[in-house]
Amino acid sequence: MGSRSIALLLALGIAGGFAQARYYGKDLGPLSQLHHGVRGRVYAVDSKTLFIQDFHYDGEGPAAYFYVGKSKSPDAAGATRLRDERGGAGALRRYRGEPVTISLSDGLTLKDIRWFSVWCDEYAVNFGDVSIPRDLDYPKPAKVGALRGIHGVSSDQIIVVDAQTLLITNFSYDGEAPDAKFWVGRGDQPSPQGIRIPDENGKEDPLRKYDKKTIVLTLPGDLTVFDIGHFGVWCEAFTVDFGHITLPRAQVSNVPPSLKMLGVSPQSRNKALAAAERPTPKPTRKPLARLDATTYRPHLRLGTGLLQALTDQPEDHTSLHRRADDYTPPKQQLVDEPTKPSEQVLQGDTFIHQITPVYIQDFEHLSPDQQVSRQDEQQQDYTQQHQLAPQNYFQQPTYDYYRRQLIEQQDAYLRQQRYQQIPQYYQVTPAQYRVQNEPFQYSLLPRQAGGARPRGGSDDLDPRASGLQ
Repeated sequence: MGSRSIALLLALGIAGGFAQARYYGKDLGPLSQLHHGVRGRVYAVDSKTLFIQDFHYDGEGPAAYFYVGKSKSPDAAGATRLRDERGGAGALRRYRGEPVTISLSDGLTLKDIRWFSVWCDEYAVNFGDVSIPRDLDYPKPAKVGALRGIHGVSSDQIIVVDAQTLLITNFSYDGEAPDAKFWVGRGDQPSPQGIRIPDENGKEDPLRKYDKKTIVLTLPGDLTVFDIGHFGVWCEAFTVDFGHITLPRAQVSNVPPSLKMLGVSPQSRNKALAAAERPTPKPTRKPLARLDATTYRPHLRLGTGLLQALTDQPEDHTSLHRRADDYTPPKQQLVDEPTKPSEQVLQGDTFIHQITPVYIQDFEHLSPDQQVSRQDEQQQDYTQQHQLAPQNYFQQPTYDYYRRQLIEQQDAYLRQQRYQQIPQYYQVTPAQYRVQNEPFQYSLLPRQAGGARPRGGSDDLDPRASGLQ
């Protein structure tokens, strides 16, 4: 809250708003001072809540509790025991002038009871009480007018929930004004001397657009509805009233006090009540035997009962058991992997030995100890295979080398077949095709003087000389 708002709050207080006594609700009177120093003043906060101001009790009673009843005078017969201000169900502790807020049990209201007492169960003694009138007009929320104004300002009837809380349902505002604020002040008409009210998020920024939204506003500091005469939407920059309502004193004079006025934190009270409602956990006992969680389930056959199916199971089915925290299933649940093809080593034109290759497996699902054990087993298998292999195997090239050679030989064979098929396509003999398409060394030699070529040159293989053209 800004310094201007604080100054305006102080001005309202000096004008007489804060000079009055603090408001705690409808005054029911003081507790009778009978035993163990019980005293305090009791107020009706709403239909289900009582407030004791400056409550005293020495805590020496053996079993003292808060009680309410419907009889003419305090008596445990037919009365109802209440929980304390913290939601506890035990005997009352010592109180030294503390504010105490007490809620009635479910189904009870102040209309149903005639007295409130501090009662001792063990000796059936009343330590102090206060009477509750039959015609009690306990505090309750009040409805006031609805907002109507410019810039689309509108709402349903505003509800004064308590002395510091306003509930506005279906509130609308177009959000076009530069500096619109929620505004309160003394008197019936808004003026620049009013006080800005934080929005539903506790911020004093200019109002955004609202479209039939329900919001809850809280008056700042110790300001209450008894200190103001109007509420509305006000443009602080241009001092323009966008719409307001009056708060008649007669309509808001009997609203409940806020929890803040009673010195109660809603969060702490809710936590205390929730703790009181929470059931007490039962003490746990040690199991008679340790039961390991397994995934074993009996295989039930169709047409047989459960008992018969269980008796049909083999006695020893431990192989099907598996702990729930073990990721390795039993062998009976695994599908055999297809065997890897063996690889053979060539020696000349024959295979001299058959060796099964070692494949790298995925060990991520195994524990570190299991991974080391599995790697040792593979290394032993690999060493044993090499001991059975011929001595000259390790002196020969690797399998990849022979594989590349086989591929090259296959490519050469395919080229040879293609070479033999092409002459048939042109309907010429292999000799004619070779003469026409193969390069000749003689054509690359220089001619001798006189145009003669060396012996064994082109004249011997020239197709024109041999009549192949």
